[in-house]
Amino acid sequence: MEVTNMGQKDGINSKDFLIGGFIGAAIGASVALLLAPKSGKELRGDLNDQVDNLKEKGNQWKDVAYEKGIEIGNAAKDRKEKIVDSANGLVDVVKDKSGKLADTVVKQGKNVKDTISSNAEENKESFKEAAENIKKDAKDAAQDVSSEAKQTKQDAEKEVQEAKKEAEKKLKEARKENN
Repeated sequence: MEVTNMGQKDGINSKDFLIGGFIGAAIGASVALLLAPKSGKELRGDLNDQVDNLKEKGNQWKDVAYEKGIEIGNAAKDRKEKIVDSANGLVDVVKDKSGKLADTVVKQGKNVKDTISSNAEENKESFKEAAENIKKDAKDAAQDVSSEAKQTKQDAEKEVQEAKKEAEKKLKEARKENN
């Protein structure tokens, strides 16, 4: 959410800057023309030239903003794909660990069943052993999944930060091109 809010804040600042630039240029040009000793026809011609110049600059700034918007959008799309790939890797690890844990439970259940039919005293020990094995395997699987989830989170955070830096860089480039 912070990235979105910062992007909106930068967007507002850029918008305010552009509006201020247009207003300042228009006021400056108008004052200069009005204070210059020229005939009405010359003054109107100069005003028309200034308006045409402002229109041209506005179109140039619009084009640069459009190009930078496309570049930022493509960069965000690339980052999104990397994050999705990382998340898919986590899903694969969870599936693998879950399958192995299920196999262990089935195997230990079979061992318990075989042991029950043998001897009552030995059954207690087998139950304890089977329970410990299941508990150990479940704990190992949980640690592996947790570790993979942390890594995926770090990768995603890194991608978001890189995307943010790239967007800020594109914004700075756009500002330089407009100056």
